[in-house]
Amino acid sequence: ACHPSPAPPAARLAGGRLGMADGKGFATEEDRVNCPFYFKIGACRNGDRCNRAHIRPTSSPTLLLPHLYPNLPESLAISNDEDWDDDMYARAQEHVEYFYEEVFLELANYGEIEDLVVLDNVSDHMVGNVYVKFYKEEDAEKAHNGLTNRFYGGKLIHVEYTPVADFREARCRAFHETRCARGGLCNFMHIKHIPKAVKRRLVRDMYDEHPEFTGPGARYHNERERSRSRKGKKKKEKRQTSEERKAMIAQWNKERMQELKAVAQAQVGVVPPPPPAFVLPA
Repeated sequence: ACHPSPAPPAARLAGGRLGMADGKGFATEEDRVNCPFYFKIGACRNGDRCNRAHIRPTSSPTLLLPHLYPNLPESLAISNDEDWDDDMYARAQEHVEYFYEEVFLELANYGEIEDLVVLDNVSDHMVGNVYVKFYKEEDAEKAHNGLTNRFYGGKLIHVEYTPVADFREARCRAFHETRCARGGLCNFMHIKHIPKAVKRRLVRDMYDEHPEFTGPGARYHNERERSRSRKGKKKKEKRQTSEERKAMIAQWNKERMQELKAVAQAQVGVVPPPPPAFVLPA
């Protein structure tokens, strides 16, 4: 997260059922009832075929938006440890940063965000997954209700409460500290890198646009702003307008469509549907 946070409130599970848990509240391997992967990550490779229970929360400060992020071919190649170069990495990184900015500021309309993560995993149950954690459960509920039946790039948005309370505990330590031997197929979170400078700027934008936010993050933000004022503010770089960002994203999608069309025609002669755009509806 971009700022300190209080101890996370626990997700309330349907029927009030709780299984054996460790000191942090996560189901463990000794729990023969509840799936530890679903408890810790909010997703399980076995899905409904899992022989342990996936108890879905009826309320939680954290939401899962499955498969919301549309990976570029460059992103998938890097995630799969395939050959890539600096240009591919730069394109993939710019792509995810623009996506992150658009989605963060849109979700902030529902409430004060503590953290937002986009997964780098490529397995079917985790690819493109986006998690957002709000400071307040009632804000997560507003986002859940507000996003239901909305569309993103022509696709219906799926949103669900998730038991994930701490992204640091759910992530793959090997991936974030050195290198994961399982690559993109790892069952723990591989979180896409978003520079701290980008996160800090978005947090500032969130509080500038929503002065009504008064949670722990707002207090921390105000303290940082006072400190920055005493030190003297640096000249802000000119940011692209919303229309300029939309035009850039549209160009990315056009190029990607041409690539997919060429591949499909060469292989099976079928043109795939156009990829989703990045503009969340008003």
